[in-house]
Amino acid sequence: MVSIIITSWKEPNTIGKCIRCIADKKYSGLNTEFEIIQLSPDKETLDAGLEEANKLHLSQKEYIQIQDPRKGKPYALKLAFKKANGNILILTDGDTYFERNSIKNLLIPFEDITIGGVSGRPVSMDSKSTMMGYWGHLLSDAAHHRRISTMNSKVKNYYISNKHFFPMSGYIMATRNYAFDIPQNVLSDDAYISYSIRNASKQIAYAPDAKCYVKYPTTLKDYYKQKVRSLGGFVQLKNFGVFKRDKQSRSILIELNYSFFAIRYARNIKELQWSLLLFPIRLVTWFKILWERVLLKKDMPKSGWERIESTK
Repeated sequence: MVSIIITSWKEPNTIGKCIRCIADKKYSGLNTEFEIIQLSPDKETLDAGLEEANKLHLSQKEYIQIQDPRKGKPYALKLAFKKANGNILILTDGDTYFERNSIKNLLIPFEDITIGGVSGRPVSMDSKSTMMGYWGHLLSDAAHHRRISTMNSKVKNYYISNKHFFPMSGYIMATRNYAFDIPQNVLSDDAYISYSIRNASKQIAYAPDAKCYVKYPTTLKDYYKQKVRSLGGFVQLKNFGVFKRDKQSRSILIELNYSFFAIRYARNIKELQWSLLLFPIRLVTWFKILWERVLLKKDMPKSGWERIESTK
């Protein structure tokens, strides 16, 4: 059995499509028993999820709702892990949707018993005609390039880690049903899970044909809010002692190696200007991370993550 865990908050307009692209077996390629576990704190998103489940005629075993108490995503995930019956867990968010056969492609690597987790490929659904939209495509494609170059051992239609790896994406990731004990205040739960799997002497795979469409921030304020949290989470991970088998995989120095990628990515003068403008923005991002995570030692708010409104 496969358990698909969807975390979602104030996303009644997108949760239905997210559920449908998974539960429709002809679309998802899912060929085994499954259960969808939706965690939401708000009634609107829970009602929208239930409405879609009823349209799809999902049984009570196939569709389960959990009232999220808004104590943060790690807390919500731990609730779902306790409820999940599947031997494989798939994690995603309620404001995304999967490409056709993405579930099928995400599960193929688990035929190898050495693989403990699989990341799919996030793809921006934004238009490249705006600067923020262009940045979303550039950064998601840079992550794709880093995964295939880091995990350079290709098997069938996926890549497998060996001595090196790049953490899975929380937008579309799958793991075996391990007893994860995620700290409640961890900021990058996907990275924490990835390092935990590696520390258990298991491999991480990357299935680029398993695509998840994501809306990225459209305002600079939301961009900083999201990136300071997600990138800053890697700074916080050091406190949890997860850098055992592998070193930290995100830092300003590591990003400098991708400077030429950002420049080569541009296809015209306007895009080149946007690529060059991203450099000072990323520098400011890392200064904000240094200030908030290292100097002020800010942690996750008691109410959980701050909502990134422009991605909804």
